[in-house]
Amino acid sequence: MSLQLSSFQILPVLIVHKVVEYLEGRARNSIIPNLNEHNKNKAVLTPLLSVSENWRMAALVSICDNCTLDFEYSRSAIEVVIPAWPADFSYPGFRKTLLVKRVVVTAKLWKNMCDGLFCKTISRVQYEGVRFPSASTLVLLLTKDRNGSSSSDAAISPEMVACFARTLRRLTPAVVRVKVEFSSVSTSETNHAQLYDTLVSELCHGSVKRVSVHSTLVGSPLSVNLRGISELTGLTHGRNISCVPFARLAYLNAPTLKTLKARPASEADWTDLIYGGTTIPASYTSLRSLTLAIAGTPYSSIWEEVKDIAPFPVLSTLGISGSYPFDDDLLFRGNGGTMKTLRIPFSAIARNVLGRFGVLKRRGVTRMTRVCIDEVTEADREFLTTNTGVSIERPIHNILDVARSLSTNDETNDDHLYKAICNAPSTAILQHLDFDYESLDVRNIIDLLVGLPSLASLTCGVGEFEESTALIPANERPKTLHAKHYPLSINFRMLRVPKTANSKAKDIAYAAMPLAVLCPNFTHVDISPNLRNDFGREIIWAAFSDLFEPYSDSLRRLVYKRAD
Repeated sequence: MSLQLSSFQILPVLIVHKVVEYLEGRARNSIIPNLNEHNKNKAVLTPLLSVSENWRMAALVSICDNCTLDFEYSRSAIEVVIPAWPADFSYPGFRKTLLVKRVVVTAKLWKNMCDGLFCKTISRVQYEGVRFPSASTLVLLLTKDRNGSSSSDAAISPEMVACFARTLRRLTPAVVRVKVEFSSVSTSETNHAQLYDTLVSELCHGSVKRVSVHSTLVGSPLSVNLRGISELTGLTHGRNISCVPFARLAYLNAPTLKTLKARPASEADWTDLIYGGTTIPASYTSLRSLTLAIAGTPYSSIWEEVKDIAPFPVLSTLGISGSYPFDDDLLFRGNGGTMKTLRIPFSAIARNVLGRFGVLKRRGVTRMTRVCIDEVTEADREFLTTNTGVSIERPIHNILDVARSLSTNDETNDDHLYKAICNAPSTAILQHLDFDYESLDVRNIIDLLVGLPSLASLTCGVGEFEESTALIPANERPKTLHAKHYPLSINFRMLRVPKTANSKAKDIAYAAMPLAVLCPNFTHVDISPNLRNDFGREIIWAAFSDLFEPYSDSLRRLVYKRAD
């Protein structure tokens, strides 16, 4: 059942409040999705409400001259978007603020700070009894006025900015995660650097344990010093933000940080991350997750004198995008028993860094939950083509020796990688392979199963079936085939075809049938909903009845289902 309420121009706030209470009651048993509609030319109060069986959310959208106020209800979290309301806007105390988990504030730089309207508005909200004591996340989106910087910008003082930040913190006294995003803010406004510092530093103190700062513009990085912030457990260095302050903040919080996302752009940035402007190397003794976004070429010279330091001794998750930063094992020192998840660019393998990944076993990494290889660039392919003596088999085989799961993405379509995986050593323990490769036919899949005897599931695209590449020659009887190849794998159980694959159902069936005969425990084929040529069991039997009749029991095992 679905209920649609059309837009209203102006409703008394009290009536809207009652409607929200009613919808909250409905949300306990049904779902109410939200839909936003902006009318920037008038000050209107527009509730757009909908009830359905598939969503558990109610939303009240208030539109007041470019500003929005959203209350989104759900079982797990409520999001509130607070506007700079008109001064005469009257808002009744909202009794359900104890449920609010995430508060999102949008403010114009520097209009809301200069005229004080924003602070007065929130002060009024607090006076009406509205606070969000359970809110754990505060998101501040800073945008520039439509007309750019005004002449009054010069009148904005750090004290005014600090007052603005403290007002937000009083609204969310128990917040533990703060995210600040500078949107459409000119990075050339150096006179505002102190104001940026003051704003972020005032927001990120007390109960705050996780900090994230981003800028959406391209240009010279914003400088945010982040003074006085301590005992952080999470730190995210976002786009277009100066690295040095973040690296030094990470250094100061090294004992407590559990997650760190950094964008070091040079050896100097790494020096600050490890040494923090001192001569004493940091030890990130609590850091479990490290994500690095890196540009440039590998660094080496700066670490020749520090071969013995182990800055990340308990690291369990490491993600790297861009170029691998070192030609040694700095990131793996001391954490052999804890490393579980690794995401690396293909260049780390193609260019022979990290000691051909033999470092994994040398450092005690014997069991990893997941390894992901991505970002095969044209430069990588050209490198392997030009340097014919370079082989990626050894580093790939070292990964297969320790990883239970290996995945690639749509940018990792490379023949060198496929061949290296097919030629896996007998010591490979890989159980799950997510191979984003469009052209695998049944013979390719057989090659993978031969090379990976422990493989239980394979995710890949299935190429077009051709008679010339059929696994079973027309002149070969099924019993002969059975005797020659059975069992191909006793561990293989599932073939998944992802949404990104442009595979036909017929081709999937042609690939699955021989696997059902050759792999006694192969039972499931998961296909994405967007695959073409939907098929039924009758069509499959018609195509294979003569060839596979001796193995009808094997074929009846197969379960074709639609994967979400």
